[in-house]
Amino acid sequence: MRVDLHLHTSASIDGVHSPRTMVKAAKERGLSGIAITDHDSTSGWKQGIKAGKEFDVLVVKGEEVSVYKDSRVVAHVLGLFLNEAVRAKTMPEVAEDIHKQGGLAVIAHPLDLFRRPYFDLKKYLDYFDAIEVFNSHTLFARDNQIAREFAQKNKKPMTGGSDAHSKYEVGFGYTEAKANSLDDFKKAILKGKTSAHGRKTNLIYHSFSALSKRGLYPFREK
Repeated sequence: MRVDLHLHTSASIDGVHSPRTMVKAAKERGLSGIAITDHDSTSGWKQGIKAGKEFDVLVVKGEEVSVYKDSRVVAHVLGLFLNEAVRAKTMPEVAEDIHKQGGLAVIAHPLDLFRRPYFDLKKYLDYFDAIEVFNSHTLFARDNQIAREFAQKNKKPMTGGSDAHSKYEVGFGYTEAKANSLDDFKKAILKGKTSAHGRKTNLIYHSFSALSKRGLYPFREK
């Protein structure tokens, strides 16, 4: 199975296409599934799940959670296989909330030069079930490689995702595992039996999300 474990729909302030459009794009790219991980929002789940049934695409209910310290965002964590929104804000509480739901906590783009966490990553390793080692929106390929090397050195499971904010990017990054269901796929992550693959996003697609965030993207869907 190939699953894009990190993407954003128009339920994110900087996402430009609807959950249905993103699921349809996943089908067209030959993916087994996607995780809808909007920024601090789960409002895209309902439409995404419905579209998943329509297009025969598995949909993981997720969220990219902003982690705060002293009123400042210091990291982003992907909550995967959730049942409800994550309300916590600090790193220990975010991880606890995700795990209480039976979900997985994955540190997003952990060594991206422009988006790395503002804390000692190794100090917080026990909070994470896996590390995102490929993110298509990471500008420098070396930063993804450093994340991969860090995960290997610390024996943490690895995931990959496109971090897509538009339909054009879906599947640019993905996680692969031998599995026949989402439950099997989740178990494969926990056992470290996954591999992360992909290619970088064209800079023009970065501009779509930047424009959308400012309310300037003219074709934004709902």
